[in-house]
Order: sequence, then C-alpha cells, then structure tokens
Amino acid sequence: MEIRRIQLTEDLKSIIDRQVAEGHAATQADDVTAALRLYADHLDTEDDIAAIAARADADIVAGRYVTVTTSDDSDALHDAAMSRLRARLSGDPAA
Repeated sequence: MEIRRIQLTEDLKSIIDRQVAEGHAATQADDVTAALRLYADHLDTEDDIAAIAARADADIVAGRYVTVTTSDDSDALHDAAMSRLRARLSGDPAA
C-alpha cells in the first residue's frame, strides 16, 4: 500500500539509515514498517492497561479488594494468587 510521502527529520532519517547499515532492517521501508508495528503494539498495550485499570476501579467501587497492612497480609494475598494461578494452569475450570 502506498502512503502519501512524509518528511522526516534528519535525526529520524539517521536512525533509519543506521538500522539498515547495521543489518537490523533490509531496507528503509522495512525499518519504518517494523517501527509502525511496534507503535501499533504499544497502542494496543495502552488500551489493555486502560481496560485493566477500569476493571480495577470497578472492583474497588464494588468492594472487591483486600487491604494489605502487614507482611502476613501480603504473604496471604500472594499465596492465594499463586493458588489461583496454579489452578488455572492445571486446567481447573473452577479457577
């Protein structure tokens, strides 16, 4: 797909040229394509983090949280989380 031409700063051109010269990309176009894919992944990750934060906010509002004030509280929370993780990894549908 052809996109309208854009102007890059000399700094960005240097980065792209260096990536090609060092063999990290076969061509300038390949390097820009890889950079855009990484940027798309970054945007997807930001969306995922926003969704996690929204679910966490909803859990707090609904009272689904644990207050951790001592080392024993922290250990208990860790143990419970690890138990849930082990159950999920074992394929337990109740986890």
